[in-house]
Amino acid sequence: MRDTDLYEQNCRVLEREFFDCVTGDKKPSVLKVMKMSDFFNHPNPHKVVNEYDVQLIVRDEDQYGSGIESSFELAFFSELRCRIPDIKLLAVSATPYDILDAHFTGASDVDVIVGVRPPEYYGISEMLEDNVIEDIPQGFRPIQAQDVDGEKVYNIHPKTIEYVNYLNTFDSGLGIIRESNTSRATELRRLLRDKYRKECTTILIGSDPTCDFSINEGIKELSDLILKRGQRVVLIIVQALTAGKDLGILKEKVRFGIEPRDKQLANGAQGITGRFCGYHNNRNFKLMGSLGLLKHYAQFEQDWEIFADEEWRNTLYNENVKGLSTHTKFVKMQAEGSFIPVKDIDTLSYEQMLTEEGREKLSIIDDEAYHRLLDYFESHFYDVSTKGTRFNQKGVTVRIASGYNQSSNRVYKNWNCTLDSDFGNIFFKKIPYQYGILISNYPIDDERNTLGFTGVKIIQSGKKEWRSQATSVQNGSMYGKDNDAE
Repeated sequence: MRDTDLYEQNCRVLEREFFDCVTGDKKPSVLKVMKMSDFFNHPNPHKVVNEYDVQLIVRDEDQYGSGIESSFELAFFSELRCRIPDIKLLAVSATPYDILDAHFTGASDVDVIVGVRPPEYYGISEMLEDNVIEDIPQGFRPIQAQDVDGEKVYNIHPKTIEYVNYLNTFDSGLGIIRESNTSRATELRRLLRDKYRKECTTILIGSDPTCDFSINEGIKELSDLILKRGQRVVLIIVQALTAGKDLGILKEKVRFGIEPRDKQLANGAQGITGRFCGYHNNRNFKLMGSLGLLKHYAQFEQDWEIFADEEWRNTLYNENVKGLSTHTKFVKMQAEGSFIPVKDIDTLSYEQMLTEEGREKLSIIDDEAYHRLLDYFESHFYDVSTKGTRFNQKGVTVRIASGYNQSSNRVYKNWNCTLDSDFGNIFFKKIPYQYGILISNYPIDDERNTLGFTGVKIIQSGKKEWRSQATSVQNGSMYGKDNDAE
């Protein structure tokens, strides 16, 4: 962990003495808490492991993983594992999507241990059951911008006003709003202070100097304002409140939260919504967030294996959720609909086209079409407007490089197609062609020839079929490669 608050929490809880019920004695903790930066500094990983006889490394709050060639990946997998192959890593997270993907794909050797969920815990599943979550309106932002006489004028969104008014019905309490950038957050602070000067206090926390407090100082200030002075506070945050920022007993005083993030499952669930989860009795609050995203998270919360369910992934992707976590992004492999598979591919350079073997491979066209094809490689053809040229050979369609501009040249964009490609996307879906020919007819040394090849690619189509949508995960984390993680 890097977060200071999280580090201090773990030190207090994990490094203190404990009572051994078997022996009846107090014993020193067998757990050592370290910040990642201290653990990484060479040769510390080996020194720490050897000095403390470390048997297990716990990576707490691992929901965002680490990228390939990150400091943790280098320290653990590239160094420690080389010297101590049997050392174990325990990754703890409520959203471990990168390591689960590695588990299902076989990229890493992973044992999944499901944590205990006590009945007293109040999480996203329970919030959905209690109907405290309202779906975020399409295109919502806490403040709206309009151009008036060439100037941008900001107004508080009606939904934001509704939620702040709800806070003001209580004697004291906390409302949290996330904004996307500091300038908008600063403007929102000004508008809320002007409108609610007497009803509540508005503070802005973040890393920018224009904020009222840093993140850590801001959390401490909240406790003072709400728990000691009994005030109502609207907290505006800019990319803050990570998993290490525990609101503690302030959760009992939470009145509303507005979480606009809806493009990534982990931060949409672990952000403001995640800060409201825990062991408290507060059920009288309102939360605005992506309802579809949070419902998907609740399904995962109840059954982690749904992560590998195609329908679960497809629905998330279709609801415009672009990824699961920082290092795990969705990739749409196949749209639902008709699909024409590629049966065979042959590539011929212009010189090969002139040979007997080349003519044999082009036997799909008659002699007249063959000579017409060769003519496409002459300057009198490719140096004039050739867009819309018809090949006039039954069952065969062509795309000619000189028929497109350089920025949208479909010949070059589709040149690297494979047997997994959709013939209908390379050429045309509506007409059942048996063959398609991509024609790179510019000379190799012509600047318009961005492929660096002059010739043709002959593509044979298969039988048209219907395919369901397929959405896969692109894993850029340290777990997404074969590193024998356990």
